[in-house]
Amino acid sequence: MRKLTVCILGLILTASPALAQMGGMGGGGMGRGGMGGGPSGPPEVENDNAPDTRIGSHDHPHDMKPISRELFDKVVTAMFAQADLNRDGVVTLAELQSVIDVRRDVVIRSRFKEIDANHNGTVDIAEFIAWQQKMGSAATSACSVYAGHVQLVPETLGPVLGDSDRDEALAALVEPLSATMITKANVHYRPGVTLDDILAYENARFDAADINHDGFLVQPEIAAFHPIPSARLMAR
Repeated sequence: MRKLTVCILGLILTASPALAQMGGMGGGGMGRGGMGGGPSGPPEVENDNAPDTRIGSHDHPHDMKPISRELFDKVVTAMFAQADLNRDGVVTLAELQSVIDVRRDVVIRSRFKEIDANHNGTVDIAEFIAWQQKMGSAATSACSVYAGHVQLVPETLGPVLGDSDRDEALAALVEPLSATMITKANVHYRPGVTLDDILAYENARFDAADINHDGFLVQPEIAAFHPIPSARLMAR
């Protein structure tokens, strides 16, 4: 019975890493960014005041609406807010990890609830076998995890976005918060990063994609965008 208990815990922990963005601490709502403690749902910026003379703006009238720097900054700001748990204007590595841990805990509890068919707070052998049987042949090896039952909680926090073409483009443009990204953006070597630090880091990506430097990103520019090394980004 002890071996079985350990196996169950292993299954729960392994099979549970994720709720796509807790909204977002992707970039959380349960949108692309995830379930976080910050704003729920994508930022709403409909009036971008985009000029009519943009790359490809007249070629395809039904193309994606251009992404303005204003919208880009709003998305980055909302992502930052999800990670700034104590609302002090600084995001630390500990805060980022806390948001990820909360997401993971939600998934673990959800997985346990799925196995606990009678919802009595315990998992008996019959419930465990029933859950394993749903996995099919993948359940034949000890503590195996059926890929179709796994949600991975990423070690990053992306923006909370929808499913439109513009949201997909923003998801590709905005680098999610991660331990590595926070370290690179922290050019002043403080205990954490400020919103200005993150905006400077992310705007270097926007500038790299903005081929004609008009402050708007259109489909051809986004399609051609390939992130350049961080050292070059920060040197711009």
